[in-house]
Amino acid sequence: MKRTLAGLALTTAAALLTATPAHAAAPTDPAKALKRQLVAGKGVTFTDVTKINEGGHSLVYGRRTGTLQLAPSGPVAADITGKLAINASDIPEDAPEGMSGLAKPEHVIRIKNTSYISGGLVGEFLPEGKTWLKTTGGPDGLGMGMTGSISQIVNITEPGTLKALLATAKPSRGAYSGTITIGALNKVSPWFRASWPAKLTVKTAKAKITWKLGVDGRSLPQRLTVSYDGTALGVGKSRVSVVIDTRYTGWGAKAAIQAPPADQVTTKLSTEDGAVPEVPFLSGTGR
Repeated sequence: MKRTLAGLALTTAAALLTATPAHAAAPTDPAKALKRQLVAGKGVTFTDVTKINEGGHSLVYGRRTGTLQLAPSGPVAADITGKLAINASDIPEDAPEGMSGLAKPEHVIRIKNTSYISGGLVGEFLPEGKTWLKTTGGPDGLGMGMTGSISQIVNITEPGTLKALLATAKPSRGAYSGTITIGALNKVSPWFRASWPAKLTVKTAKAKITWKLGVDGRSLPQRLTVSYDGTALGVGKSRVSVVIDTRYTGWGAKAAIQAPPADQVTTKLSTEDGAVPEVPFLSGTGR
């Protein structure tokens, strides 16, 4: 009798452990999970790596780390430090004046539609006594800085952007993947419009961005990988692929990003036309 009861108990326990309750919660949609994080004064940190792939070879182009400050409407500010994968020894001695800045870290603070850029190439052309360049960004203003012009162009903390991605996504084991055209992303994403260094042409707008988004146990974005054909940027004559890998951590941490002191800010550089000098890699991008 005891053996019978013991067997019944084990069988019942196994059934309870392996059964799926009828009331088990379904996985949270990433868009809904993001909405819960869009709280004033909260944020998320990220790191990203940009690689250039050509002919089977992969080269790291740059790295960035940053914090995004969120609000119910989406991201309202960003504080980002980026560094191109260039060393001082890589700069030719006969390079144009100021190109040594390409080997230095760049700091970008963006608040709503205004950017403040320090260091990097811009830092080499700031007037004496000024440490930040103020710009409204866009194709001609490097809204995300020199490093941002070829770093992560997809911002999944923008509700409209995430919605556009998920609209045609293929879910698979805690991840979502799909494609979106540059033109479609341009319509919904202020971040893209500030980051992309070229004015869109009809051809460029049709170019596709391939993406994959991994989420954590709360369905919050954890890793985003995007890639696109480098010819969309006018980079080289051969087929080049740009791949950006971004990781997100610290959802819900406090974030209070502020503009630099006004007396350290200028709106013009000490160049003949006051504009950022062209960089060979980005020349011919349709500016």
